[in-house]
Amino acid sequence: MPLPKVEHPVYEIFLQSLGKKVKFRPFLVKEEKVLLMAKESKDADDIRLAIKQIITNCAVDPIDVETLPLFDIEMIFLKLRAKSVGENVRLVFNCQNEVEGVPCNTDTDYTLDLNKIKYDIPEGHDPKIMLNETVGIKLKYPTLALNLNVSDDEEEYAVMLKLILENIDYIFDKEAVYKPEDMQQDEVIEFLNNLTMGDMANIQKFFESAPKVVLQDTVKCKKCGFEHKIYTEDLIGFFT
Repeated sequence: MPLPKVEHPVYEIFLQSLGKKVKFRPFLVKEEKVLLMAKESKDADDIRLAIKQIITNCAVDPIDVETLPLFDIEMIFLKLRAKSVGENVRLVFNCQNEVEGVPCNTDTDYTLDLNKIKYDIPEGHDPKIMLNETVGIKLKYPTLALNLNVSDDEEEYAVMLKLILENIDYIFDKEAVYKPEDMQQDEVIEFLNNLTMGDMANIQKFFESAPKVVLQDTVKCKKCGFEHKIYTEDLIGFFT
């Protein structure tokens, strides 16, 4: 006689890049095991593959993890973690508020509530950048699959050039749309090298101002009573 199957709850998570909610089930023991093994290896590629596998396993609705922006990957992972392991994470906050010129240096228990995470989208952020009145470029957000193969001594411009090449959706003018797969890479590099410094700054600003998953909160020191404002990014790194 077969063992009974355990039914799991289904949750909806709003994904910014898709503009809609997607259904997921929580982590199971097998997903937690995948993550723990990746954490023990301390290898960034192993952790990246583990996150991809976990999200793919837990997705109830069809979803292409390969094309999801990093900020949506982070939102999914954190929401699943909250529903699977617990919404509250107990931490200790060290107060550095100065009292009469001396840091308070008091530890206060603090509960990180994962229900408070949200997208932070800068006003005016736009993936479509006009280079003049008729020519523009449409950019994509970096994904979990992004691998720039950057060396330690590589110049900042070379790194930025790789980032742009990996994330061009298309180039356009009033007559046509030019997709990267229809062009030679040397042709695209020449196009980028002929942009002004102002154009490159606007393109760089797109990546710097991309949506983020953040947690904003406050914690009050139990000794001096000072209320600290907390703004935290890279929450996924905290759990991996």
